[in-house]
Amino acid sequence: MISAQQQEFLRLYDEYVRTVLLPTEQELRNFFSYWRQPTAWVNQVSSSRMPAPSPIKRSITRIKRPESVADKILRKPSSFPNGFSAESIKGMQDTLGARIVVYFLSNLPMVDHALRHSEVLEISAADPPVAYLSRDLWERFGLEHVHWEKKESGYASIHYVVRLRSSAIPLVDRPWFEIQVRTLVEDVWGEIEHILGYKPNKRTSFAVKKQFQIISSQLTAIDEHFNLLYEELARFQEEVTYRDLDPLNAENLPPVLSEIGISCAQREIDGLLKLLTSRGIRNVGTLREAANQKRLSLIKSIFLEVEDRSPTHFEIVAAIGATHNLTDDAQARVAILSQIEFLNAWEKLKPTIREKANPAVEVTSRDKAS
Repeated sequence: MISAQQQEFLRLYDEYVRTVLLPTEQELRNFFSYWRQPTAWVNQVSSSRMPAPSPIKRSITRIKRPESVADKILRKPSSFPNGFSAESIKGMQDTLGARIVVYFLSNLPMVDHALRHSEVLEISAADPPVAYLSRDLWERFGLEHVHWEKKESGYASIHYVVRLRSSAIPLVDRPWFEIQVRTLVEDVWGEIEHILGYKPNKRTSFAVKKQFQIISSQLTAIDEHFNLLYEELARFQEEVTYRDLDPLNAENLPPVLSEIGISCAQREIDGLLKLLTSRGIRNVGTLREAANQKRLSLIKSIFLEVEDRSPTHFEIVAAIGATHNLTDDAQARVAILSQIEFLNAWEKLKPTIREKANPAVEVTSRDKAS
């Protein structure tokens, strides 16, 4: 049976979660939702021929479980001299935590720049960011302005302590919280490290420590190989030349779309190629012919009429694919309306799918004592 002091602590934390952490988490999720859109990163593109980088694979938020909060207070009494109190809860900077997972190493400085120039998030001056990376990567990707540290286990990530610049929570109560930024490969490593319960300061055998270090170096090499492919593709997209008979591919699709006034995101390319080729648009010339000004104007006017908005670039390409072999405007209109119905059906399904795929219990239980 818990003591009266512990009961009061649980009451305080319950109130803090409901009145401070949950509203802040929702505001943060809204911001991350914007960051997951390619439009948030268009200013990172060096050429109109290049697709928007869309660096973020996923973002995760979690609220610390009460037993983890209590454990941290007990493990670090010098950091929490007031013990089980409201002051200790408010002074803990990871009661709310977030993780941003990017695709490639080259995305790390991109997100770092966005965080440092964000109008939404403020980076703590008292607890500056820390980069847990190999020193070579830290230097090569221009992250020397971030404090560097090395984890014995090989754990790799960049940690930022931030708070919202504007919030429903008054400034005096607004929490600081940690955001971890890492690549997909680094995220796999972090998850495995967590599941195996490895901690360098615990009594772990030399063989286990050595194995962790070896695996870490191998994963870093894989990360670098993926990043090289990503940078090579970006170079090809910027420099590629093409003719009408050339098959559409990941290298020439972005510049061809740019030529007809349509941009795309890097992560959309595979889907766009499948969409176009499945509808018979397999080469550069066919796409150019299908995306004539008359058809583009028709697509935009129907979206304005039916949806009361302009179509996204992805929707334009989908409509081009659906109508490219139709010469009659009436038939094209029917095909575009059908395409809109398919898109709207997916939009209605997405909240249900996300709710089942990401139940609240999962979001709040992804917790690691620190």
